[in-house]
Amino acid sequence: GAMWENARRFAAYVSGEDSVVESPSPSPSKLENGAEARDQPHPAGTSTSTSTTSTTSYDKRKALMPREWSESQRDKLLKILNKSVVDIEQLQQVSWGGIPQDLRPICWQLMLGYLPRETSSWQDVVNCKRKAYRDLLKTHYEVSNSRKSEEELGTLRQIAIDAPRTEPTVKLFGKSALQRSLIRILYIRACTHPSSGYVQGLNDVLTPFLHVFLSRVFPGDMGTWDVDSIHDDKLIDIEGDCYWCFCKLMDRVEDMYTREQPGIRRCVKEMESLLRRVDKDLLSHMESEGLELLHFTVRWFNCLIMRELPFALVCRLWDTYIAEGDNIKSFVVFVALALLVNFSERLQNMDFQEMIILLQKLPTAEWTYKDLEMVLSEAFLWTQVFQDTKL
Repeated sequence: GAMWENARRFAAYVSGEDSVVESPSPSPSKLENGAEARDQPHPAGTSTSTSTTSTTSYDKRKALMPREWSESQRDKLLKILNKSVVDIEQLQQVSWGGIPQDLRPICWQLMLGYLPRETSSWQDVVNCKRKAYRDLLKTHYEVSNSRKSEEELGTLRQIAIDAPRTEPTVKLFGKSALQRSLIRILYIRACTHPSSGYVQGLNDVLTPFLHVFLSRVFPGDMGTWDVDSIHDDKLIDIEGDCYWCFCKLMDRVEDMYTREQPGIRRCVKEMESLLRRVDKDLLSHMESEGLELLHFTVRWFNCLIMRELPFALVCRLWDTYIAEGDNIKSFVVFVALALLVNFSERLQNMDFQEMIILLQKLPTAEWTYKDLEMVLSEAFLWTQVFQDTKL
């Protein structure tokens, strides 16, 4: 009865009912055994293997979530998702530790409040939101340039300049269909949120959403996705999902992108006071060399630290960010702290110039899930240690 109906609705939603690729909809039982092939695509041409010999081929198992871990995660998540009303707190707790890729779109959409907790109204809400996005396009984007203000045209020009520079390690985002999507989403958000408008760096923050929501439609490795072949209508649907979820995430970090970026200043200040307590030696060394956190952390916070990691790991980082809810603003500081302290020994043996070079391009290209998990658990530990102290 209701239980089966629920499972069917859920399976249909996860597999992307309107999938571009002709494949039969997976039954709920098939889903539970895991859509192995769709576990974790890699950016084309980046090596996630630890061997130094190959740069283009990679050992897939290394960057993948360990199988036993993703299977137990999947079981826990399916239990939560297969209810007629989803318990968001439970979902956040389990998702914090990473989400298998085929369940990612739905988990993100629920935790960000794009999808309601009542599974029966999912499809209606999505249809309604996608229509609302189309209306926004008509109102703001599809009007002739002569009807756009000087400021709007300036914003559009800036976004068009930044779009091609987005996440250069991933060919996918350079494809013309996705360039158009990036420009449209960022422009609409700038128009509807004039207090923050558009800030460089937001183009990168948007990419995990495009990647994850496209994975509902394209199976297999990201390098093989032929996004230019996707029907415009379908692409606008995915764009709509991205837009609303991106806005929800941005609402949680809004003051990092308003005029003068006060949120980023706050992050840097908090990070400094934390560093003084967890690694005084590193801070003293940096101070004696004349290196300030401001010199490199503004860039880190501007992209929520994603540019410091290989793209294959960014969606895993986003799982935790999104699961943190409104707490993401302070959690991102602890992630930056854990990342910096991870390189403490090396940094303490370097002079100003060497430190700047290292910190502007952290040697994380070969990192796997394990390395990221270490940083996240360290960050979590410190949130517990310092949660009662006022920074």
